[in-house]
Amino acid sequence: MARYDPFSPTFDHPLMNSSPDYASRNGSFRSSRAIGDLGAITGQISFRERHKRLRNLEEDKNQLIEDLMYQLETAQNQFDRLQLDHSRETQYNREGQLREQALRDQLSAVKLVMDRNSFISVLLDGDNMVFTKELLSRGEDGGKEAANMIFDNVTAFIAEHLHHLDSPKIVTKIYANFKTLSEHLAKLKVVEKQAVFDEFVRGMNSAQLLLDFVDAGTQPESTREKVTDQFKVSLYDCHCHQVILGCSSNRQYTRLLEETIKDPYVSNHITLLEAAPLDRDLAIFKETLKTTKFENVFRTTKLAAAPAMPKGPLQAVTATLPALARVESNGTTGTASSSSTPAVTWALLTAQPTPPASKPPSTTRTSTPNSLKSPDAAPPATKPSTRTIDRNRHGQRIDKVDNSIPNHEIQRIKKLKLCNIFYLQGSSYCTTNNCSHSHTYPLSKAERNVLREVARMTPCYYKMDCSDPECIYGHRCPQNKPDENGCWYGEDCRFYGWGHAIDTRVVKTTKV
Repeated sequence: MARYDPFSPTFDHPLMNSSPDYASRNGSFRSSRAIGDLGAITGQISFRERHKRLRNLEEDKNQLIEDLMYQLETAQNQFDRLQLDHSRETQYNREGQLREQALRDQLSAVKLVMDRNSFISVLLDGDNMVFTKELLSRGEDGGKEAANMIFDNVTAFIAEHLHHLDSPKIVTKIYANFKTLSEHLAKLKVVEKQAVFDEFVRGMNSAQLLLDFVDAGTQPESTREKVTDQFKVSLYDCHCHQVILGCSSNRQYTRLLEETIKDPYVSNHITLLEAAPLDRDLAIFKETLKTTKFENVFRTTKLAAAPAMPKGPLQAVTATLPALARVESNGTTGTASSSSTPAVTWALLTAQPTPPASKPPSTTRTSTPNSLKSPDAAPPATKPSTRTIDRNRHGQRIDKVDNSIPNHEIQRIKKLKLCNIFYLQGSSYCTTNNCSHSHTYPLSKAERNVLREVARMTPCYYKMDCSDPECIYGHRCPQNKPDENGCWYGEDCRFYGWGHAIDTRVVKTTKV
């Protein structure tokens, strides 16, 4: 094996002597070796760069894989949650469908029960919805025919408007003041005698099992209160599909209908029965409520005022005073009030001595009370009075209340059943033909003040906004204290909802 001396000048080692030998011929050998070594070094650097690039690519690939895996895991979690929510919603919907089906079955069962026990309520104010003379004059037979005619008319109404009901019951209730009504009918010769009306009622009550002609009592407001209460009971009964109401033009009925029609669903269950043409107060409800008529059952005109029949000492007095107008015991007509002759009351006539029957009336002019003077006599001069209304800081009307009147005196006057309008406003203001309140009681000045307090217990239709200084009705609850929101009557108070906690301090007076 040849040995090379590394220190020999002729020794050529690629690492020890890489520079070209310019002394050689053309320098071919050394130059080629140098080029080959330079390419090797250049290749080694390229590999490093390539490796670096590959390593960067590998990192990018790994990062891409990690991002994809993260996205996959996130999507998987979202999918799991959605699948859980879907399962829960599916279960909830299934349970909801079961509940809905159960409620539908229950509703169908309830509706079946309601339709099975369905009924139509017919409520009539018998003091104003008066039967025809042909029916009343026939007594018991006329009552039976009237009951059957009501049943037939209601049946025809059901066939037209409630044809979806299968044979609903017809419950008819008629309330009236039998004593006053029978007397009125007898005076007008509608019936021969009061007993005929009693027979008519007996015939009605015996013809139909669900028809009741009820005596509401002698109090004039009893009929309206009974009809109103029965109306509310029937209207909000789930088995009652329609209420046919026959009433008169009265503030109590007007307020009842105004409050009821606020609920459109309930108002669809009310029908007004029209006999005589409806007054203006009730005619306004024709646009909202249904109306119907029972042909040949009720009078199409109102009863006229019955003529007064004086009795006892009154006969002797009226015999000597034929020109004086007579005042009815149960009402005051417009013609009597418009007469030029002043009316004679029981208190006035009983206060005068009864002239002897055998002595003819003297032609000599004597002094007589003002109420018995000739209509040609000049009325006494009166001072003009300024009418005022006291109001509080809210502008609400404040009426004076006399707390000095004992309660037993108020109860005594209430039991007398006096006509508030007749005694407090004047005989010409009571225009009710069949007013059953007393007009003949000799009322003293002290009793008039008590009667004024009794009248205040009836709420005014215009409530606190009333601007009539001569209004006799109440504009706040007389039982209420100014610092309390109610009274011991609670929700049964007739002033409930507006007439309590009224500031009674007067801050101004309005002249009218």
